[in-house]
Amino acid sequence: RINQIFHHPKCRRITITVKDVIVPFLILLGLNTIVLICWTAISPLKWERVHKDATDDFGRQLKSHGMCTLNSKKDIAYVVLLSVINLAVLLLANIQAYKARKITVEFSESQYIAIINTSILQAGIIGGPLLIITHDNPAALVLVKVGGIFVICMSILLLIFIPKMKYLQEWKKKRFSSRSGSNVSGIKVLNNPRGDDYELRQLKFQIEASKVEKSETSRKMELLRQALASRGIEMDDLLETTEVTLLPNENESFQDNRV
Repeated sequence: RINQIFHHPKCRRITITVKDVIVPFLILLGLNTIVLICWTAISPLKWERVHKDATDDFGRQLKSHGMCTLNSKKDIAYVVLLSVINLAVLLLANIQAYKARKITVEFSESQYIAIINTSILQAGIIGGPLLIITHDNPAALVLVKVGGIFVICMSILLLIFIPKMKYLQEWKKKRFSSRSGSNVSGIKVLNNPRGDDYELRQLKFQIEASKVEKSETSRKMELLRQALASRGIEMDDLLETTEVTLLPNENESFQDNRV
């Protein structure tokens, strides 16, 4: 949604609604749910008890453990499909984070998303071999799975929310320090010169957006002039007839486009 705002082709003021955020989430959730439902309905996992080699003097099994296993080798297709869906989403997230890498931290969390993806990759590299090694040890297998899920989930939650909470606290402190300034002859003197950094960045962004919008308006006026000229109508005559007066800045910009 940050890239939609900053990389909009017309750079106009647009509003990102809840719908724009919830639709991709519902699509991803729906795809995972459909695959899991089909897997459960068509070929569910089966419970299997595996006996180990340890036996007593009479040949009876001493140790065994049970687990859910694939019903057939064809069921690996469901695992592959789930992996492809979620890895594709992870790849898209990396692409969007790369595009938003130059956007300031109050608008984007691309830096923290990169750290999250790195953490997930490390958890996969370390946890994958451990899952294979502990496959026949249920206690160790559960510990590895729980540890992997904990690392992945906590890296996502902490790196998404803690920076936002920290930035919010800093922003409140800056707002408080900027309000503690005094006015001298109509000029606001701040006790903390950096207190209004956030407002200055917002103002700079609004100025840049206004420049782009002004350029877009001038371009459309030039297209209108050309369309009228093709029909034998002069733009200046039309403005005089309709008693429409352009502002000095607009008139100057319009003349520049004509040149």
